[in-house]
Amino acid sequence: MCFSAQASFTVGAALVPAGIYCIWSAWRKKRAYLGLAIVPLIFGVQQIGEGCVWLGLAADNQFQIRLASLFFLFFALAFWPFWFPVLTTIMEPIPRQRWIFACVSVLATSWFWILYWPLVLDPALLETKIDHHSIRYIYDDLKIYHYIDKTPLRVLYLFSVALPPMLSSESWARIPGLVLGASAVLAAAIYHYAFVSVWCFFAAVLAVYLCVVFYQLPRPGTVEK
Repeated sequence: MCFSAQASFTVGAALVPAGIYCIWSAWRKKRAYLGLAIVPLIFGVQQIGEGCVWLGLAADNQFQIRLASLFFLFFALAFWPFWFPVLTTIMEPIPRQRWIFACVSVLATSWFWILYWPLVLDPALLETKIDHHSIRYIYDDLKIYHYIDKTPLRVLYLFSVALPPMLSSESWARIPGLVLGASAVLAAAIYHYAFVSVWCFFAAVLAVYLCVVFYQLPRPGTVEK
């Protein structure tokens, strides 16, 4: 995330209770939405993890920097592009579309292997530093970049995260997809040098909007006007 350790911890601390509220609301109103409800909570945990990256950088603690960076990047590189297709599959009421999203979810597991797992195996592949008041995670020597340039890979990543919710027949799922997609475009345009970190910050802040979504979600048996 950009800006500072304090900003990371503040966002994380705000998202944890927001996530708890969303989970509680989904449990009471529509349990099929629990996958969506945990999004703010996990984003909060992720931002707290990046706060630890900031602290490690400030103390020049290489062990803490690597451990916290890998913790943050697990969510950024592997979990989110997999989870959004999965939760869309869970939420989708139309069987034919549910099978399509399920296939996308299986394909999305490849992000773990091509982007994240090599960083776990080889410490030399990952460098973490501060760039323009943002954290920049550098892993330019990944093998995947020998075959696919970063720009089309980012587009594929964006499709994995934002497109399934946007294509869902459930209207409540489309809003998070649009929000995540817009934040990704903004991060790529303004903070291209630290795309992964900054986009996750914007997405974490915008995930608070899910509190509004779950607040407005009608209770079982309620007739919508």
